[in-house]
Amino acid sequence: MPNEVVDSAPIVPWSGNAYRLIPSRFPPVNVYDGLIASDRLDEIVSVENITNPRLRSLDRLQRNAADGANADPKLQNWNLAPFAYGNPDGSTFFDEQRPCLELSLEQQTALAVSVAKRQSFMEATSEAPIGLDMRMLCTPINGVFWDLRQVSRSVAAMDQLSRYDLGTRMPENANGILYRPIERPTGACVAILTGDVLQRSQQTVHFRYVWDGSRISELYAFDNQGKRIEAGRLAGHEDVLEAA
Repeated sequence: MPNEVVDSAPIVPWSGNAYRLIPSRFPPVNVYDGLIASDRLDEIVSVENITNPRLRSLDRLQRNAADGANADPKLQNWNLAPFAYGNPDGSTFFDEQRPCLELSLEQQTALAVSVAKRQSFMEATSEAPIGLDMRMLCTPINGVFWDLRQVSRSVAAMDQLSRYDLGTRMPENANGILYRPIERPTGACVAILTGDVLQRSQQTVHFRYVWDGSRISELYAFDNQGKRIEAGRLAGHEDVLEAA
């Protein structure tokens, strides 16, 4: 991408709700349910507290924070984990050395991105047909971001190393990057580099992705309407969540 195109990209304030999906169970259950005898649960949790990098980060942050640390949004598990663990595969603009949280500005975009990534994984591992339970999180954000939404076609044409190089050129005073994802070019996403811009995440709707052995063909919501959505329609401009 020409330097002048990048140099003209503005830094803008942006606030609002952003969305992502994480693996889940419906209804939610404790991770140890059915695996560990109840009288050993405290012992197992104590071991996890020693070895879990997210919990070690949480402990360090709580020791350094002022009173009321437990109410700090960046200490919430869902908000802390992306920065404590990182991503060995990297993200859109940053390699595994720079932890990053990627959120979508629309629910449909979050689903399109999540379905594409899950489908890629299932294809690579040749999984048998199965239902994948996911839950959507809503996270209010408030920060200033490098806005690349107007140059997204150029970004989409880049290979991974070129996008990583672009990430290194992000202005220092930006909290992250606004961009249009390949998975849904009419939507928008934000790559966030600091938990300071996050408010507390809230759980919203659970979804089940239907993997038929070759693709994720549809998904349906565990809500009052029980919406069924064709996965292939998520990438388009049409609001399929409203139409479902």
